[in-house]
Amino acid sequence: MIKVIAEHELRVLLRSPFAWIAAALLQLIFGWLFLAAVDQFTTAQTQIASSAQQSGLTAYLVVHFIAPSTIIMMLATPLLCMGTIAGERQSGRFALLASSPVTPAHIVTGKFTGALLFQYAVILLSMLLIAALLPGIALDLFHLLTAYLGLALFIAVATAVTLLFSSLTKRPVLAAFLSFSVLLMSWLAAQTATGMLSVVSPSSHLNSFMQGLFDSRDFAYFICTVAILLCLCTHRLATLIRNSSTASPKYS
Repeated sequence: MIKVIAEHELRVLLRSPFAWIAAALLQLIFGWLFLAAVDQFTTAQTQIASSAQQSGLTAYLVVHFIAPSTIIMMLATPLLCMGTIAGERQSGRFALLASSPVTPAHIVTGKFTGALLFQYAVILLSMLLIAALLPGIALDLFHLLTAYLGLALFIAVATAVTLLFSSLTKRPVLAAFLSFSVLLMSWLAAQTATGMLSVVSPSSHLNSFMQGLFDSRDFAYFICTVAILLCLCTHRLATLIRNSSTASPKYS
């Protein structure tokens, strides 16, 4: 059932004009960031020792292309995923979902997977820009792939956050606003705060990935954070289904 729900959620996004417009805008932004990174490297290459040119371009791509992409996705993810549950409730289709023989955990996991696959497809297209450089330039592939892994994990957390807020309100726009606010505050906390606030911020665990280091503690943080958020969303969805079963169903 998880696969069926994930495929349905993916089809919903693929049929949405807004999702296609957002994907096109993201590709334009990614393309601009990529060209800016290459241009900055070309301008500064005279200051880089010839023996360090290969790693120098990799560092420029990570700092000026992949790392800024996390900030872009921090805004894009809430907009793409705001209607996963809130949209169902607003349109009245949630009653049909609640009456189906599917567990809340399957619903949440399926919707999370479908939304994540769409975003990963967008990110995969951006990777083709770097792949175009490979025939003529030797890059540090491990560093680049590790940075992309960090980006993928951050998107997973952002998707789980949006899914949770989407289950807390019937208004998709409000879900997007709350999700972005939480993600932004957590990002700023990593830059300004110390102690616990910095530890729980997703952005503070991205540094090792962007440096080309695979830290199992940071990896475990992202996995555990996603699991906790999905569990909270499942609990909320179960409550909504119980409440829906005691009320008269509404159909769109």
